[in-house]
Amino acid sequence: MTVQMVSAVDARAREPHEPLDLEPYDFARPMNLPREQARSLFAGLESFARQWNTELASRLRTGCRVTVIDVTMTTYDDYASSLPTTTAMVLCSIDGMQARAVFQLPLGPALAWTARMLGGAGARDIPERQFSPVEQAVIARLVDDALEILRYSFADLFPQSTRVESIHYVSQTAQAAATHDAMIVASFELTVGEEASRLTFAIPAVALTHRADGVSTGNDHTSPADLMRAQLDGVPVRVALQFQPTSVRPDVVLALAEGDVIRIAHSKNRPLDFTVEGQVMARAAVGASGSQLACVIVDTHESL
Repeated sequence: MTVQMVSAVDARAREPHEPLDLEPYDFARPMNLPREQARSLFAGLESFARQWNTELASRLRTGCRVTVIDVTMTTYDDYASSLPTTTAMVLCSIDGMQARAVFQLPLGPALAWTARMLGGAGARDIPERQFSPVEQAVIARLVDDALEILRYSFADLFPQSTRVESIHYVSQTAQAAATHDAMIVASFELTVGEEASRLTFAIPAVALTHRADGVSTGNDHTSPADLMRAQLDGVPVRVALQFQPTSVRPDVVLALAEGDVIRIAHSKNRPLDFTVEGQVMARAAVGASGSQLACVIVDTHESL
């Protein structure tokens, strides 16, 4: 049973012969986002779209545009039914929850994007198939980076423990959540060159609700400076170890071949420069942490 309703204000404001723009309400599926929550989510998603657009443009080596289409709340069954039968569904685990988030990508365009990220030209109309192991690793990294941007865009509202778990190719068999679990679904349009594609991100509604329960209502007395500092503390930065720069002639660079040796103007006993976003902050020696490389800080910026 569905009922169509229009407010008295809308009825008075419209022209006498103007058709009504009515939306049916289904009492069997009474799922709807509160207006304020929908507006807040949409603002966060637009921030995500702008930042992800910049990230994608550098990865795909071409012009692209990410646009938020809408954000809705629906059951997982309805969400899965709305997707193409064959698609790339990247399931993302959330600590403490059985239901997973889903980053859904159209399979054909995703293969073209992967080819671009691996150095290719990104041909159109690529036949749909499952990702190779290399392509799967590239897509997983792409989604991991998108999740990082989502965490930054939504701050405390977004689960910090969300990460890529697996990739499925049939929407009806992925089983990311129970049939009637409520999901918040964001739809995007991604335009790469002249080709536009639709992709979605779905997350269990309870994940955002649980986070919202612990968020300040804005009635505390925290100073703006402290709020800004707390926000900046969570912004990821890139760190690196580097040698002292060495100058060589252009003809040496142009003639480089496998096996050539370039002498570096860096003493073997001198620590490496530890940089943060390109700025030297300390000096460090190369070490190890378990099976991975690590560095040990030996001088801080104050003593340089």
